[in-house]
Amino acid sequence: MKYTDKIKEEVDFLLDAEKRRGNALNRDRARFLRLLKSGECNSQAAAGAVIGLCQRHSQRLWQTYQQGGFEALMIGPSRRGWGKLSSVQISRLRQFLVDNQAQTLADIQAYLAGSLGVSYTIGGVSDLCKRLKIKRKIGRPVNVRQEPGALEFFKKV
Repeated sequence: MKYTDKIKEEVDFLLDAEKRRGNALNRDRARFLRLLKSGECNSQAAAGAVIGLCQRHSQRLWQTYQQGGFEALMIGPSRRGWGKLSSVQISRLRQFLVDNQAQTLADIQAYLAGSLGVSYTIGGVSDLCKRLKIKRKIGRPVNVRQEPGALEFFKKV
């Protein structure tokens, strides 16, 4: 494929873009295009290997460039949005858990679907609990061999 014809930007522009990009990801993308445009590399795989990319990632970069141009390549990854629950719904979930009505993740999943109208998988509920730092509140286990009144004898007065 003749990349010199396919890439619209000039080599000098790509070199300048490579130098002034602070983000390493965007700098590598500009360098990828520059290597193809200047003819230093004659394939996507070779240009990707120079900047440390696998062949499939190089193909994805080229596809993004063909669909959206140079500016589409320079757009950084989008920030993840908030979860499915609003802050009010999170506070309701916390209150539900404080009332000790949920014993399992399935109970939390049923509450989310029934009361709040939000569907989560069990894995999603687990991730939600990790993100919100929700832990199951259980008491300490009791020694089954311990006699009921024996502990009172050892307590300090």
